[in-house]
Amino acid sequence: MSDQELIFDDEVFVFETVMRVRSTEIDGGQYLTLESLTTLLAEARARFLYSKGIQEINADHQGIMVNNLHLKVMSRVRAREELLFEVGVEQLSENGGEMAIKVTRMHDGSLVALARQHFVSYDYRLDKITTLTSMIQEVLSPPPFDILMT
Repeated sequence: MSDQELIFDDEVFVFETVMRVRSTEIDGGQYLTLESLTTLLAEARARFLYSKGIQEINADHQGIMVNNLHLKVMSRVRAREELLFEVGVEQLSENGGEMAIKVTRMHDGSLVALARQHFVSYDYRLDKITTLTSMIQEVLSPPPFDILMT
């Protein structure tokens, strides 16, 4: 497997949430397991979408599905450490996009992990990828550049 770099522009991160590592999420070596870190990334994504008013699955059985995860772990984490998850959308297309997530320690700001999640709009009833609704595209789109300059 190739070791690709994950490089994010800090301006992409528009949402923050803090989670504490539970003792049930650590392994025999007293560190956070990879599976538990992946679960925390999913929780951060769900909180981000919720903050934007986006349901994981709506009444029409359509929702956001992650179909690719690229994760780079920089340092190990122990139980009861508080982690800051910063989330943002890098790219958006008509069918999905890429979400960027940066994980740091709350007490010293040291980098724990970087993740890129490719997501698609998925119709669970029809079992196929669909077009993102205009509401989701509007909510997840970054503001125009001229608004950022003022």
